[in-house]
Amino acid sequence: MATKSKVSALLTETIDPVLQQNMFVPPLLRDFPAALPLMTAINKAHILMLVRQKIITPEVGRALAKGVLQIEAEGASAFTLDPGREDTYFNYEARLIQLTGADIGGRVHIARSRNDLKATQDRLRGRALLLRILDGALILRQTVVRQATQYRDVVMPGYTHLQPAQPITFGYYLLGIAHALERDYRRLAEAYPRVNLNALGTGALAGTSFPIDRRMTASLLGFDGIVGHAQDTVASRDYLVEILGNTALMATTWGRLAQDFYIMTSYEFATVFLPDRVAATSSIMPQKKNITVLETLKGRVAHLMGAHTTALAGMKGTTFTLTVDATREAFRWCWDALEETVQGLAICELVVASAEPRRERMAELVRANYSTATDLADALVRDAGLSFRDAHHVVGAVVRAAIDRGLPADRIDAGLVREQAKALLGRWIDLPDTVVAAAVDPIACIEARRATGGPSEADMSDMTADLEKVLAADQAELTQRRKRVDAAAATLDAQFHALAG
Repeated sequence: MATKSKVSALLTETIDPVLQQNMFVPPLLRDFPAALPLMTAINKAHILMLVRQKIITPEVGRALAKGVLQIEAEGASAFTLDPGREDTYFNYEARLIQLTGADIGGRVHIARSRNDLKATQDRLRGRALLLRILDGALILRQTVVRQATQYRDVVMPGYTHLQPAQPITFGYYLLGIAHALERDYRRLAEAYPRVNLNALGTGALAGTSFPIDRRMTASLLGFDGIVGHAQDTVASRDYLVEILGNTALMATTWGRLAQDFYIMTSYEFATVFLPDRVAATSSIMPQKKNITVLETLKGRVAHLMGAHTTALAGMKGTTFTLTVDATREAFRWCWDALEETVQGLAICELVVASAEPRRERMAELVRANYSTATDLADALVRDAGLSFRDAHHVVGAVVRAAIDRGLPADRIDAGLVREQAKALLGRWIDLPDTVVAAAVDPIACIEARRATGGPSEADMSDMTADLEKVLAADQAELTQRRKRVDAAAATLDAQFHALAG
């Protein structure tokens, strides 16, 4: 005779062992440790609300409170998880019933469903991870700005298409990364109000007939408000998709920085030094110093993109209600990916803090690689009255002649300009030696770029001040959000312990 279901009088058979081992055991083992404290917090808020709304008596509430606190004290290791009970909730409820009796323990689920319970868990878990990601992103931004300030005078070649383009500074390069990270941060911070809403009380999809107070549980759980439509609440995890998409975008920023450093730290470029404490070695080649940390950063981007794509693909084509594929299977990699985001931010911050520009090598390259050519063309426009297109052609010929003669950029002089102008335009162009010398001087080129978001000292000062102002505002906003969540948790625990007696 088949054993009956452990969770339903409707079902006449227990879950098939194949399903237990292959469908229920893996998520139970994976998710229960993370889900337990979330269920505990939700149960605390729910029980307090049920008592205040007189849906259960204070005596029942007290007994439930004692059972919940005992489960909290015992922790996940005290559970022998049973896949015959399907999931984390039924295993939790079975333990609570074991501690308090069927009549008491069976009342904790009044006026709610696993659907709104799981939706609330996802919002609590998503909120906690989002706050940690924002913490890490703020620290990274602060470090990037600090390093940009420290190295604002280190002249280096700027590149387009990985070819020398115009002189910049290492600090200027880092400040560009800081601007990108600021946008990445803001996208995540703006998602927070959509995450931090209470789903508890929406039931399976149509609410409940019990006179619950959703705003009370929202306050106790640190939510800023409630989600309005019950079916939408249990059917949708778009806020998780949003976080995943924004973290993947932020990871592309750190991935591009890692790719730049990957090139800069190579033997051939040798423009950036990373110390041994962030390096690895080879098992066979004793001379190897492998900067695998940069490869790890680049690789992590793919993990986040994969989690985001899985979430979208899992939701696509599902009915607009609670389904396992749209709300669970779609987010199989979500939590791992968000944890990896926290880790990736810490790794990236270490890399940026440890990176040292090789000043002499950068200066050598920028003096030799003709990245000052644009400034020489600009000088021909300003001081010789040429159109920019004619100036572009003349300087192109000057650079070609310098290359053919083995002259680095800083050896170009007025005579070479005059010679190539005559050959190309059919007339002499006389520029003073001092003008040509200034045009091929990388530092002079840098300082000439003002009020255009360039690498000059003036522009760097303005941009750094703006970034620091936004950083301070973002830090204040994040601190306030954390304080609200922490205060709610303290209130919840105090009231729940008082109920338990």
